[in-house]
This record gives sequence, C-alpha cells and structure tokens, in this order.
Amino acid sequence: MEIGRRQLLGLGAGVALALAATSCRDTDPHDSGRLGPPADPSPDIITESTRARAFPGQPAPGDLYYGASVPYHRSLTSWEAELGTTLALNRSYFTPDANETAQLVARCRDDLAHGRLPHVSIKPDTTWAAVAAGQRDEWLAAMLGPLGETAAPVLFTLHHEPENDAGGLGMQPADFVAMQRRLLDLAAKLAPSVVVAPVLQHWTFDPSRRDIDAEAWLVPEAPVAGLDVYNPWSPVNGKEWLSFGSKMDEVMGWLGDRPIVIGEYGCRDDPTNPGVAAQWLRDAADYARGHNIVSMSYYNSSTDAPEGSWELTAEMESAFAQELTSPWVARPT
Repeated sequence: MEIGRRQLLGLGAGVALALAATSCRDTDPHDSGRLGPPADPSPDIITESTRARAFPGQPAPGDLYYGASVPYHRSLTSWEAELGTTLALNRSYFTPDANETAQLVARCRDDLAHGRLPHVSIKPDTTWAAVAAGQRDEWLAAMLGPLGETAAPVLFTLHHEPENDAGGLGMQPADFVAMQRRLLDLAAKLAPSVVVAPVLQHWTFDPSRRDIDAEAWLVPEAPVAGLDVYNPWSPVNGKEWLSFGSKMDEVMGWLGDRPIVIGEYGCRDDPTNPGVAAQWLRDAADYARGHNIVSMSYYNSSTDAPEGSWELTAEMESAFAQELTSPWVARPT
C-alpha cells in the first residue's frame, strides 16, 4: 500500500508535537494518495502519567469542562434555569470594536463567579502578521492584564477557525502561528492563568484533502490543541451521519499528546429517528473522556447554519442537561 503525503505529514506532526509539548477511513484502492486511518496515540484509559498537567485548572483524567454557547434568543441565566444547573463552560465570541475588550473581561469574571470556565474568542482588527509584530500589544494587554488579576483559568482563542480568513499579505498560516506565539509570550507575562487555545477546523485535517498543509497551522508551543468538530448530516444535504469519535479519529495523529479543547461541536436532530442525536451527544462525551479532551462546547446556535440549525432540540437538550450533572464534569475552582 502506498502511503499518501498527508498521512506522512500527520504522523510527523504527531511526533513533532509530542517532543515540543513535552502527544476513518479505509484506503481507497483507486486513490493511492488518500489516507488510511492514522495511529491513535491516545490510550483507551487516560492516566496521570499519560496526561501531564499542561495548564492551570486542567481537570483530572476522565473529567472535562462541559458546556455550550448560548442561543442568541436566550439569556444565559434563563437557559441555565431551564437546564437546572449552570454550565461548566461558557463559550462566547467577541469582535474587536470599541467596547468588546471590556465586555470580554466582564464575561470572564461573571462566568468564573458562577462556576463556569470561560472560553472566549476574539478576532483582531488587523492582519495576523501585524499582531505578531507587536502592533496590537496594547489591545491584547487590555484583556490579558485584567484577566491575569483574576488568577483563574480562562481559555482564550485569538481568531478561531482562521482557515476561513486566510489569504493575502499577512494572513498566511505562518502569520497565524507567529501571532499565537506573540500571544503566548504576552500571556506568560501578564496572565499566566490564561490558556492560549488556537482552534482550527476539522476540515483542515480531513484525510480526503490534498489542497492544504495541515501541519502549517499547528502551534506546538500552545498548551492545548483546539478543534471544531461537526456531524455533517442534515435532513437536506444527504451527507453521511458520522459520530464525533470517527471525526476525531481522523485528527488525533496530528495533535500529539497535548490536551484537546473542543471549541465547537454539533449534530442536527433527525426527526425520522428519535433519540439518535441525543445518543450522539452522549457518545461524544464518552469519547472525549477517554481521549485527552479536557473541554467541549456545544455550538447551540442557528447562526451560519444554512443546511439546518445546530440548536439543541428538546430531546437533545434533555440529554445535555443530564450529562451536565455527571460526576466527571469539572468546574473552575
């Protein structure tokens, strides 16, 4: 069997990241450049020896921060009242306008005060290269300084899913990586409890792709690897129903042994198959607990969802609420 270039890159990335951080599909006989399944470097049972503490607030093996983003039409507190408990992780997004930095800090403080781990994202108002060169240090410091004063863990993502905005001068993968390194340096000085979490798309690592170098997007110095993962099926697109675990198995060989942050994940309900989407959620959490995933945030939204909303239906929300009360759910202390 001939091994495709992306498989070699994936295996190489896993080895390189393992060294730097201290970590399906069958081959198509008609396409020798397509990937076979990468070796999964994660053991079935994560132990303290295989999961070294990589960031402040890292949960014990088998535990993880479990949460979601809030639907745009609900308040966080009203949704939590319906769930019967607070989220253990709150995913929120900000744009770089005049008031957003203060709002981001306020959001983090409120989350921490209510037992939620904040996972915040913000995009710069300039190129990645400009941020890497230090031109937005003051802007970053306006967030990192106050967050450092809390001395509590915060997941901080600077430009999530960057692949969507790549291209042009100062917006290449190397510029993205350099920007993350600048952020890592500033966070180490101003806010050691802030966890820099670059979040990429699963699509970048899809084994059927040969038009992108996934390794170019990886930031081995970051304490965690971040990923967004979706079941592509919807009632209107006819795509294959895929489990969370099968999607993750395509990526694990690239990520090494660092803890993994799931910035977004989602599954659409199938009205012709009651219970299948709720079980998808339960299976996703089970997979996460055994594969070095330390946080996961469900994308509970209809925004940017042309093939169908990702919002939790009543049955899915019931399963989500049950999982949220599980003993393995971690909370910031």
